[in-house]
Amino acid sequence: MGVNVRWSQFFVLYGTPLLRIALVIIAGVVLRAVAHRAIGALAERIANGEAQPGQSRWWRAGRGRETRASESSTAPHGGTLAYERRSQRARTLGSVLRSLTTAVVTTVVTLLVIGQLGIPLAPLLAGVSVVGVAVGFGAQTLVKDFLAGIFIIAEDQFGVGDSVNLSADAQGTVEAVSLRVTRLRGVDGTVWYVRNGDVLRVGNRSQGWSRAVLDIDVPYTADAARVAEVLDEVGEQLHADEDWRRHLLEEPQVWGIEALSLEKVVVRIAVRTAPLQQWSVSRELRGRIKARFDAEGIGHPVDDPDEPADDAPASAAAPASAAAAPAGPPLPPGNQGPPTGPSPHR
Repeated sequence: MGVNVRWSQFFVLYGTPLLRIALVIIAGVVLRAVAHRAIGALAERIANGEAQPGQSRWWRAGRGRETRASESSTAPHGGTLAYERRSQRARTLGSVLRSLTTAVVTTVVTLLVIGQLGIPLAPLLAGVSVVGVAVGFGAQTLVKDFLAGIFIIAEDQFGVGDSVNLSADAQGTVEAVSLRVTRLRGVDGTVWYVRNGDVLRVGNRSQGWSRAVLDIDVPYTADAARVAEVLDEVGEQLHADEDWRRHLLEEPQVWGIEALSLEKVVVRIAVRTAPLQQWSVSRELRGRIKARFDAEGIGHPVDDPDEPADDAPASAAAPASAAAAPAGPPLPPGNQGPPTGPSPHR
C-alpha cells in the first residue's frame, strides 16, 4: 500500500513534466526526420535537373529532358560534367541545410526541456548570449568565409574543373571548392588557396561555353577581301573535321578588320567552343591559317618600320632610304658656301 502511494505521489509531482519532456523530444526527432527527408528530396530533384516545387510532374519530366539534351549539346562529354557539378552542388547544399536544421531543432528542444525541468532560462540565455557575441566577434572572418562559400556553391559561380580568374595573381583551374576556401592551380603549377570571403569578383572562362578569338595580322597591302575569304574557308574546313567538330558549337566566323595601321591590318576570327576547349581550338586554327597563308602567298607584316617588307609601297620605303643615305664627302675649304658675317669689301 505504501509503495502504491509513493508511486502515485511521484506521478503527481513529476509525471506531467516528464511526459511533456518526452513529447518535446519525440516531436523534435520527428520534425528533424521530416525536414531531412524534405531536404533530401529537394537536393535529389536539383541534382536531376528537375523544376521547382509547384510545377506539374509532366512539366518537370519534359523540362528535365530538355535540360539534359541542352547539356549534351554543349558539354564535351555528353553533359556528364554538368551533371556531376549539379550533383555536387545539390549534395553540398543539402548537407548544409540538414546540419542547420539539426542545430536549430536541437537548440529549441534543449531549451524546452530545460524549461520543463524548472531551471530558469534567463540567466542561462544571458550567459550564452555573451559567449556567442565574443565567439562571433572573434570568428567573424570565418563566418564570412562560410556564408560566401554557401552563395558560391548555390549560385554555381564556379566549380571543380573551371578555369577562373579570382584576382590579379589567383588564376587557374579550380581543384576543390569547400565552404571556407577554394583551391586553384595555376598554369605554372602554383597552388592558390583563396578564402571564399575574399572573392570579390569571379571571371569564369569555362561556364556553359567558351569562345576562341584570334587576331590575325596581315600586311597593309594585302587584299582584305581575299584574306577574309581564306579565313572563312579555313573555318569551314575545321568545322567539317570530325575530330574537331565535337569541340565546336558553331562554325568559325570572320568578324572583319579589327585594327588598322601603316604597317598591318588586323582581321579577327572567332568561334564558340565547348568549355575549356578554346585554347586547343585556337592553336589548331593558327596552324591551319599559317599553312594556308603560306600556300596563298600572304605574308606577315614587318613590325619594324625601318625595315619595310618587299611588297611595301615605295612611298613608305622612301623616307627610310633617305634617312639612311650617306651625307657625301665634305666640301673643300674654298667651297664652304657664302660667308655669314659682314662682307670685307666696303
